Amino acid sequence: MASEVDVQEDTHEAIMGATYHALCKHGYAHLTMQDIADEFDKSRSLLHYHYDTKEELLLAFVDNIVGWIGDRLAESETEEPLERLEEYIDRFVIEPGEEDRETFALALLELRVQAVHNDEFREKLSVHYEKNVETVADIVADGIDAGVFREVDPEATGEAIYTALVGARMYQVTLGAEHASRRMRDQLAAFVVDDLLTDGREPAAYAGDDPEN
Repeated sequence: MASEVDVQEDTHEAIMGATYHALCKHGYAHLTMQDIADEFDKSRSLLHYHYDTKEELLLAFVDNIVGWIGDRLAESETEEPLERLEEYIDRFVIEPGEEDRETFALALLELRVQAVHNDEFREKLSVHYEKNVETVADIVADGIDAGVFREVDPEATGEAIYTALVGARMYQVTLGAEHASRRMRDQLAAFVVDDLLTDGREPAAYAGDDPEN
């Protein structure tokens, strides 16, 4: 028989999952508690029992995605720093037709806008930013230790790579800059990653690929 703690954890995960799917479908601006309830496989009253307002729920959701997105960006089946960095960069690419990923990326951007006027959002999203920069900085630091990357400042390099990728996604989902995230990936591979490498190594072959392929 499931314990009360297990039930609460299952309910929390179900609510976070419902919020994620609702954001993917509707974005932030038009999102309602009913939209989230429609994705929730339990009673609507249970949803409102835990969260009174959309803002309260989204603050909890931001807490949840700080770990979830950071873990996803960091996960890899290899310990080879160059491959890990290429995997990290590749995960930011949104291909044409990936509507759920586009809507969710737009929702994250809209949440960041809320941080301008909302201290709680700002605090939580700052942790999100720092954690994701730290992920790529750790990869760069491991590459330096392994002799794969040149001696650079891992934190500064990690921040440059992360903000470039986020910026490209922003232009893609807000201005319809088709393939912007893919072009940024290719440019990072062709210039930034290539410049990091010690002699005799090369970045991924996808740099300069035809975006239609």
